[in-house]
Amino acid sequence: MPVVAEEFLLNVAGVDIAGKRWRNGERRVIALHGWLDNAASFDILAPLLNADVVALDMAGHGLSYHRTPQASYNIWEDIPDIIRIADALQWKTFDLIGHSRGAIISALLATAMPERAKGAVLLDGLRPNPVPETDFSAQLGLFLREHLAPLRPATTYDSIEKAIKVRCRAGDMGESSAALIAQRGLVHTAEGWYWRHDPRLRFASAVKMSQENIDSVMNKLAHMPHRVFFTESGLGAVLKAHGELDRWSRELNVEMLPGRHHFHMEEQATELAEKINAFFISHR
Repeated sequence: MPVVAEEFLLNVAGVDIAGKRWRNGERRVIALHGWLDNAASFDILAPLLNADVVALDMAGHGLSYHRTPQASYNIWEDIPDIIRIADALQWKTFDLIGHSRGAIISALLATAMPERAKGAVLLDGLRPNPVPETDFSAQLGLFLREHLAPLRPATTYDSIEKAIKVRCRAGDMGESSAALIAQRGLVHTAEGWYWRHDPRLRFASAVKMSQENIDSVMNKLAHMPHRVFFTESGLGAVLKAHGELDRWSRELNVEMLPGRHHFHMEEQATELAEKINAFFISHR
């Protein structure tokens, strides 16, 4: 029998965080989706894993809370929410699986709090684009101008099919994958369909990590249980073009798989699940 997902909504520190849970083993796993995705990103992969998988709608995404106008969405600001969810579940330790932006957050959390994160699986995500420390003021200025400007009205679509097609083009993903994200992420009104995620997720970060920051995180990740999966048409191609692929392949446990950026939702999901299950066995 296929594992059926359970919907949940937990109030932690005064905010509501939603998600999906697949109970298929004792291994405790928190799954973190990519930018502008939601917990449905793991609808294909999670049931194939021999684990108790909790996939979150991170702040500003899916059915979870939106931050106040005074707050922002720097990547490290998701980490307290994740730890509070683990505490609410009474999970002292857990593994992480993160896709894209969720992979970056997984690397940050795992290396900052190794007493909580036993291991990390990164799916076509590794590090943010570095910004030189000399660009600090320019980056902060970009954030402030976007943060303080009036919000633009959300784009609306006259049909869910059109919204899905636009998402397919923007995210280089298959229609069935985009449909899963859309079912959880779209809202219907009299004006049409629009994405429920917080539009401020598109704003610039106030501070960006430097190359030295990134190297520090990757060095710590290299010394803890981890797996990194790149895709030939996704981040693997980007890193290769920038001359970084060889370096990370030497320093980290990296494997290249065929497919697009959302390969964990497409035909590669079964093979990927087998590799992740083997990783779980390797570091009990």
